[in-house]
Amino acid sequence: MTETRVEIPENFDFGSYINNYGGFCKISRCLFIAKKCEPLSIEAYRCAINEIKKATFNIEKYKTSLKELNTQLLKRGEVPEPVDQIWIDNTRAASKAALDSLEHDLKNARSNLFKDKMRCGDGPSAVRNFARTRDYCTTNQHTIEMCFSTIKVYLDDANFTHVVQTYIARAEAMPSSTLNLNTTRLKCYQALTLLGTDTSKKYRSVAEALIDIPFESSLSCNDILSSNDIAIYGGLAALSSFDRREIHTRLLNNANFKNFLGLEPLLYELVESFYRSKYSRCFEILNEYKQLLKMDMFIESNLERLIQLVREKAIVQYCIPYSNIDMRKMAQAFNIDVDTLEDHLVDLIGKNETMTARIDSHNKIVRTKIQDKRSQAFESSFAAGNDFEKSSKALLLRLNLLKADLIIK
Repeated sequence: MTETRVEIPENFDFGSYINNYGGFCKISRCLFIAKKCEPLSIEAYRCAINEIKKATFNIEKYKTSLKELNTQLLKRGEVPEPVDQIWIDNTRAASKAALDSLEHDLKNARSNLFKDKMRCGDGPSAVRNFARTRDYCTTNQHTIEMCFSTIKVYLDDANFTHVVQTYIARAEAMPSSTLNLNTTRLKCYQALTLLGTDTSKKYRSVAEALIDIPFESSLSCNDILSSNDIAIYGGLAALSSFDRREIHTRLLNNANFKNFLGLEPLLYELVESFYRSKYSRCFEILNEYKQLLKMDMFIESNLERLIQLVREKAIVQYCIPYSNIDMRKMAQAFNIDVDTLEDHLVDLIGKNETMTARIDSHNKIVRTKIQDKRSQAFESSFAAGNDFEKSSKALLLRLNLLKADLIIK
């Protein structure tokens, strides 16, 4: 199929016509006219080349257009135009710089888009967009930032599902997570996630996550937790889950965590009072803290449970040295009335986990059952021996069956 050629239309001014256009549209129209109308081809190609050089980085189109222009010039016996190598070199460099800049702007635009999604409250869309960026993460730090951003959206929505733990585990698996700042952020996210779940023994995990956070790096994570929050969350969680020896070594004698406790002098006094068995002062401070902590979005739902665990530990710790305890003196030590103390003791004994005792409600006496540690050690040793003997006999029986070529189903 041959291409149809046209002559110059009457009263057609190429310059006036083509100047109505710009950019790629102008280039396309010039090239189209150059191919359709041979009398205007040289003028059209020159116009296209000038526009290409002025408005684009398209080196290939420039070379193609110049080749077509020179073909037309040679047909008419005119001197062909030389290649503008300086423009080509400059354009190639400028093109690379512009491409890098655009990619950077695109990355920033996407980042700002996600932030805007979070700002306007469209959490699900923000999570979906963050999840899509996973395919574009080219470094470990990119992956960590993606995980952190996703976790932040989930926590902002009070969503503490296993999905959050998945992103935390993914971030922990990255080599860059060993950096102080990344580690601190991970531990903060982990603590907040645990506080929002019903996981058993979660308070010990919260305490272990927070008490080892370097004080210096915590200052740059105030978009997650403040240094005061780390002190309060870590201190209360440790108080409710650590034994007396751990409270002494990992809290009171921990040079790093002491910096956090220094921000909350009342909390430090609370921990020290508990360790030194000054229970009256301990629970007096807890009651003072209670109203303040009710305004904390993460600790408020855990507050009653934390106070209950601290109280149970204090009661057990008080009763350990004695076989008979006067409830009136005990109530005085805890700064509560006898009836309230009796209710706490009934609840604690009813759990049958940490304390074995009987209550003489008439005489207000608690009689604890002192466990014979030596007898328990002997019993556990005999039980372990019996288990070992059973497993050994089962193993020997299996070996004998195999030797006899008997099939075991």
